[in-house]
Amino acid sequence: MNPTQQKLAAPSASPIVRPLGAFEEFLWLYDQTSPLHFALAAKLEGHTTISEWRRALDSLQKRHPFFSVYIEKDGSAVPNFRQDSSASIPLRVVQGANVAKRWELEVELELAIPFNAGQAPLVRAVLLLEGQQAVCILVIHHSISDGRSVAFVIRDLLQALAGKPIDPLPVLPSLEDLLGITSTDFVPTKAPAQKPPGKPLVYVDKKETRPQVRSLTLSTELTGEIRKRAREEGTTVHGALSAAIALAYREINDRFSEEPVRVLSPIDMRNMLGLGDDCALLVAAAVVAIEPDSSTTFWQIASGSTARLSVARTPEAITASKYGFHQLMKQGVNVSTPGAMAAEGFAHEITLTNLGNLAYETDFGKLKLEAVWGPGVSASTAGTHTIGVTTTNGSLKRLQTTFEEPGSLLEATEEILVYACATRKLRAC
Repeated sequence: MNPTQQKLAAPSASPIVRPLGAFEEFLWLYDQTSPLHFALAAKLEGHTTISEWRRALDSLQKRHPFFSVYIEKDGSAVPNFRQDSSASIPLRVVQGANVAKRWELEVELELAIPFNAGQAPLVRAVLLLEGQQAVCILVIHHSISDGRSVAFVIRDLLQALAGKPIDPLPVLPSLEDLLGITSTDFVPTKAPAQKPPGKPLVYVDKKETRPQVRSLTLSTELTGEIRKRAREEGTTVHGALSAAIALAYREINDRFSEEPVRVLSPIDMRNMLGLGDDCALLVAAAVVAIEPDSSTTFWQIASGSTARLSVARTPEAITASKYGFHQLMKQGVNVSTPGAMAAEGFAHEITLTNLGNLAYETDFGKLKLEAVWGPGVSASTAGTHTIGVTTTNGSLKRLQTTFEEPGSLLEATEEILVYACATRKLRAC
């Protein structure tokens, strides 16, 4: 019996925070067969000490209620978030010459180490400290958070580090409760029809390997040009990134010359739900298949991708999708079901998780936030790549995570974006 099974076998007296929602339970089960945690890295300029980071993490833990929980089933086999207020956020410190430059390696190491969901907390930190530079890596179990939530968590952490108070937040209800689909008078809507995803995914054995992580920055000039050109073409930066990554992937993978490249995009639900800066699981997801078509220009591809993703972003589509998860989990599933569902229903080659422009300033007293990278995601499948995107100080940062050879995907994507901003005639093939 593994440690998680032992924990589940003997319910504790720790207070229950609340039961897991359907999507949280789905990801918790998924994580037991294919670890599904993620990491964001923040680079900071300014002098800090280990004790200051320790105090800031302690303040952060008091602010976010899900940073002190573990998961345990009760006597009715219902999984609950339970609070363990005695468990502080683990902090691993790396010091020495040039350590700030090795943050990608530290992200790789952390993505290769799964969480024990039966032990609090479901978050940990790594600090790379070198002179006036620091890189803090936050690693999170996916059942308690999404990438955009952790972007706000980084802000909270740096505010605490700068000596500013950060007030505790309340426990958010589950996504299903927020959407109202758990109420007795809820009337389900039908999800918009989507094209079948094609061939399913094949999962790699993560016990035998660890992901590879690479980063690449786009200049502020190119970032601004992409934003300006996308607006002129009636699309979005995300649409442009989706098109460029799909074309680059096709360019370096001959077998996709006549096959669609499927791009999975997480969908942030904060605006739809009227929520603020809470840290919780507040996302949906959709797959857009980008077909090979030599008669289609780059900006037509970007606009088409944006339009199809917009259909999946509607309240009706999201609610219908989450209702499906809710009904599935009510029926009872085993640990293998989520992986099988993801392989069939969300099959993709690329995950593009774009956190957008940071929604806060980057000056924190004497400290300056230089960059946020990620999310880097532990979950991956044979032949797939996760591209985490943030825009910090006007510069677009990309982080690639894959269990394959990273190849030149980031460089090829940048070349396509440069050319796309300079011409209106870039074709799909």
